[in-house]
Amino acid sequence: MPQHLTDKPIAIASDHRGVALKAHLSAWLVAHGYGVNDFGANSAAERVDAMDYAVRLVDEVGAGRSDFAIGICGSGQMMAITANRFPFMRATLLHTAAESGPAREHGDANMLVLGADTVDEASAAQILKVFLSTAPLDDRYAERRARLARLDTSRP
Repeated sequence: MPQHLTDKPIAIASDHRGVALKAHLSAWLVAHGYGVNDFGANSAAERVDAMDYAVRLVDEVGAGRSDFAIGICGSGQMMAITANRFPFMRATLLHTAAESGPAREHGDANMLVLGADTVDEASAAQILKVFLSTAPLDDRYAERRARLARLDTSRP
């Protein structure tokens, strides 16, 4: 089995529309040797707000308990928009495995966001596989990430 980019558990959460895809990806993670911390939702029957679950994932990454998070909602938009309100988060909404490599290589994305209504289970697993096996590139991309970090005006 290839070496993992993290030994920490992967934080995962969804709203009610993403429960089934979250279960599928959680099982994929376990089958591939990753620890998983599931922050809900646990039922597709009760409507919940994706924003609340995105904040739970942000808290895990911000506290250093997870290096990577996976957020799933209907379109993926609310998870990504919410997470990216926090300067240390680099959430990326992906639809194909081809997008996954550059998101990690160029931007060192630390949160994968998926739309349960737009990505099927097989595609989501491929996106996740690439996401968790791709390291960030050095050179100009490292400088670009440093420039991005300097845009954070919330810290002195």
